[in-house]
Amino acid sequence: MLEINGCIVTIDAMGIQTEIAKKITEKGADYILALKENQKTFYEDVRLFFEEYRTNPTGFAPVYCATSHSQGHGRYESRTCYICEDIGWLEGREKWSALSGIGVVFCKVEQAGKVSKQAHYFIYSRKGMSASQVVDAKRSHWGIENQLHWVLDMQFREDESRARAANSAENFNVLRDWAYNLLKSETSMRGSFSDKQFKCLLDEAFLDKIVCSAFCS
Repeated sequence: MLEINGCIVTIDAMGIQTEIAKKITEKGADYILALKENQKTFYEDVRLFFEEYRTNPTGFAPVYCATSHSQGHGRYESRTCYICEDIGWLEGREKWSALSGIGVVFCKVEQAGKVSKQAHYFIYSRKGMSASQVVDAKRSHWGIENQLHWVLDMQFREDESRARAANSAENFNVLRDWAYNLLKSETSMRGSFSDKQFKCLLDEAFLDKIVCSAFCS
């Protein structure tokens, strides 16, 4: 069981379910849930609202808009976030526990002479949040997710996996996450993630120590 009281839980599109939102708020936490096309008219209503507002942003307080930028390794990214808590018009809002607002982050990425644009729509429950607070929460989510996905892909070759039968893909995903957490929590050895993996391959005692840490801690 996770202790999430007072926290803001951020989940990608797979978590945009009314039951998940209800469980989060029942635990005393708040949510920011990514909104995708699988929500049909709910998604489309939010998208159209912000597309219209983007062309004519007058009338919104500055607290409901925030911009941020980041640059590194030849990549420049700018983000503009808009949020709105005046959602009495939004059909289906009553299905979402403690729903307080909707929002979007418009992203523009420039790299190697190419420009790409994306829009990330979401709903949230913590009333009174500013757009800058929402951006901070979502950037923390993306940072953790990107770091984890890089390790799973580069170190565990997750994208190359051909496990498809029955629940094998999900089972292997759980095992990779478990192995990642075990290796990351191993602090007695100095070295990179790859160094720890290699030592597990060569030293059974070290491997036993890491595996046992999951059951004997």
